[in-house]
Amino acid sequence: MELRRCSGADAAVLIGIYRDAVLNLGRQAYTAEQVEVWARYPEDPAAFRESLSQGFTRCAVIDGRPAAFGQLNPSDHIALLYCRAQYARRGCASAVLEALEARAAAEGAVRIGTEASAVSRPLFEIKGYRVVETEKPVRHGIEFLRFRMEKELT
Repeated sequence: MELRRCSGADAAVLIGIYRDAVLNLGRQAYTAEQVEVWARYPEDPAAFRESLSQGFTRCAVIDGRPAAFGQLNPSDHIALLYCRAQYARRGCASAVLEALEARAAAEGAVRIGTEASAVSRPLFEIKGYRVVETEKPVRHGIEFLRFRMEKELT
């Protein structure tokens, strides 16, 4: 596995990773209806491509193919962290997360936060994050459970 920076040119591949993760891993903690709504994002691929240029996005690559990705945006917030189901629990998301944390620390962040799904919460907890608030956002009329989490950077 190698890590590399991602760009807008990777948008289609990253959307594929996102949807694969949601559709295959999301079912572990969410209903079929919730997964269907969650998998609609990003609804505007052009806007998603543009958002990739606004933050720091890292990909874990296996055999020349992105397997996981995450985005730091702004420098103290993990906006995205997703892994293809076939690579789950093989260290890809952990490697991306560690790269994002290192970048945040290098940019002067003393604390880092995210909004974690019920699927990703255990990974964040293993990596030292703590839940600061439980949230129930509504997307397309469907309520979701997620966790606002934080970690002190050293």
